[in-house]
Amino acid sequence: MNAPPNNKCAGCQKPIPNREYLRCMACKATYDIDCANISYKLFCLMKKKDQWKCPECMSKRPKTGNINTPARPTVADNMDELGLVLPSDQEDHNITHRKKPQELTDKTTFYNQEMLNPEPSTSGALGDYMHDRYDMVTELKLYMNELIRDQTDSLHTAISELRDTIKAQNNRIQQLETRVQELENQKNQHPDVSSLRNTISDLQAEIHDRDQELLLNDIEITGFPEEANENSTHIVIALAKKIGFDLDEKDVVCAERAGPPRPPAQDGSAARPRPLAVRLTRRATRDALLRAARVRRRVTTEGLPVSGPVQPFYVNERLTRHHRQIFQKARELSRVYKFKYVWTREGKIFVRKEDGKPRHRLRSEIDLERVFLSN
Repeated sequence: MNAPPNNKCAGCQKPIPNREYLRCMACKATYDIDCANISYKLFCLMKKKDQWKCPECMSKRPKTGNINTPARPTVADNMDELGLVLPSDQEDHNITHRKKPQELTDKTTFYNQEMLNPEPSTSGALGDYMHDRYDMVTELKLYMNELIRDQTDSLHTAISELRDTIKAQNNRIQQLETRVQELENQKNQHPDVSSLRNTISDLQAEIHDRDQELLLNDIEITGFPEEANENSTHIVIALAKKIGFDLDEKDVVCAERAGPPRPPAQDGSAARPRPLAVRLTRRATRDALLRAARVRRRVTTEGLPVSGPVQPFYVNERLTRHHRQIFQKARELSRVYKFKYVWTREGKIFVRKEDGKPRHRLRSEIDLERVFLSN
């Protein structure tokens, strides 16, 4: 049932638009289900909603007697059996008096005596009962005392074990503190660790030099356009001929593009070509090819079978990753500190400030700081 608009609840005096409600069949007042104290589920289950009466009308209904209640006898003969007494005067004829059973009274009296007198009575059946009860209480008390004693002993044992564990941990912490103090003392005895750093740097530089020696038969060609399905060996032979050096196919061990493919530039132009890493059979062949490339420094791709605009390409020694990073940083610092010459020879990196000045070899970051910052 949906209440009509502008209808108010007779209980809370609030409008009940579009809500469930009940209308009293007596006073015709309208209540929402909250004021009617009826749940929504019970409201849905009610079949005769038009026969509902509000609480106010229910409170006005006169009281009626109920002669079928068990507390009110219907036959006067069995009052003694039920333990009920009806007074004779008319003023309290509606009051029901209940007599206490004799057995309950006796048990209460004996229980009070037991609480007052610790020793149980031994006279009669009830005395035997109370004696058994006393024994049961005594046994229960002894059991509880034993249980508490066991729990206390277990707690003392656990506390003792925990104390021993804490003591052992404290000893370990003390030993660690002693070792740390000894290490700090040793460090204070040897404050100069620069020599160790220099030794480590020299060892690393030696390892990098040995890695570079493995590439003494390699060259690197940069700036040459990259195409799909290209023959790298034929490209190397054509480039060597372009710079005036006759290179045979059997002189080339392998030739391939170094590194992963590069993505196109942001402006949509073609990606920068990857360098060609070439390994030759002999070191003498590599040195002769590099000398020819130094003579013709500005050689371009003009006349070569390659698509795209004409652009220069360069033939240099192939460097390891470490040496290549040192060479790039050296070129950047040379522009900042006005060094005129930066070059590589046999995989080694050299710099010279100007003509007539000594050359410096660069092997690590420490050499960069030493050469450029000192100048």
